[in-house]
Amino acid sequence: MADPRLDTLASLLCTYSLEVEPGQLVLVEGPAREAGLLAALTRQLTRMGAHAMVRSRLDSVEPLLLEVGSDEQLEYVSMIERYEIDAPDRMLTIWAEANTRAMSAVPDGRQTVRRRAMRPVVDRFLEREGAGEIRWCGVTLPTAAQAQQAGMAVADYEEFVYNAAHLDDPDPVAHWRMVSARQATVCERLSSVRELRIVAEDTDLTVDVGGRKWINADGHENFPDGEVFTSPVEAMTQGHIAFSFDAPYAGREVGGVRLWFEDGVVVREEAERGGDFLREMLDLDEGSRKLGEVAFGLNDEIQTATGNIAFDEKIGGTCHVALGLAFPLAGGTNQSTLHWDMVCDLRNGGEVYGDGELLSKDGKFL
Repeated sequence: MADPRLDTLASLLCTYSLEVEPGQLVLVEGPAREAGLLAALTRQLTRMGAHAMVRSRLDSVEPLLLEVGSDEQLEYVSMIERYEIDAPDRMLTIWAEANTRAMSAVPDGRQTVRRRAMRPVVDRFLEREGAGEIRWCGVTLPTAAQAQQAGMAVADYEEFVYNAAHLDDPDPVAHWRMVSARQATVCERLSSVRELRIVAEDTDLTVDVGGRKWINADGHENFPDGEVFTSPVEAMTQGHIAFSFDAPYAGREVGGVRLWFEDGVVVREEAERGGDFLREMLDLDEGSRKLGEVAFGLNDEIQTATGNIAFDEKIGGTCHVALGLAFPLAGGTNQSTLHWDMVCDLRNGGEVYGDGELLSKDGKFL
């Protein structure tokens, strides 16, 4: 029996997050085993007069290509893949990992080859997004693998995810509009700041955000959501930062990461686990050692790290930075195939200064 919350989620995504209009082409991409949400989205989009283009995938396909494909095959990008970036008016990606370590058997360097090949597709998407030609949202669904990674029973993890989305509220849209208004005040305060200094355990990082736009992440591009972010000035990041939680990426385990920056570039890196993969990603391209994002998690209903960055980066009282790709909508110019978020906990003694003035203490904006 299908979970009735999936219909609520489909309605939220189509009406609130993506604001779909009649006649629009909407690309929906996600695992084939999430047929319940795929069907609910198709039903909702059709009722709204839009055109659903559903692309379901098998979990085993991408790891197989990376494990056994030749470099020529990894570098091949079909015309269909290119067209699927140019055609839609809206895009929705469903994240629901059945195996959080699916890429562990992929030989070193293979993911780098594939990511470099896909760079023109990513650039084209950003070009269309910047021009207002397309809107995108990513939604996270609970899975048994993610529940296990979070150290939770499956039923408890499902409740955690759906509660964070407020799907059981009488009016979920009203909740997310309230979140939007509350976070807008934080964006307004940060918009007047040029230099941000983030201080926490083993962390003293300074970034320049002057002239950059702060984005209110209120459920329109991620769902569930709850953060504010921007792209820092590329050559101005200085200092060091230690990340409080594991930072898995692309199906690989990485943890205990520390980074040191000089003039915007990572000049030293350490990791307790996954160090070789970390260095591989840092050397992916010219922009992968620079920051593309600095952000603050503001969702106080998410308080426990789960190993899933879609939730961990939203934890109220944290900050996170992302290596690599910057956001043109925020004024960022750094280009990279990489965008890797890592979270620093500010809830126990962390401080954030804006142009020398204390803005946040213990994860709370003053």
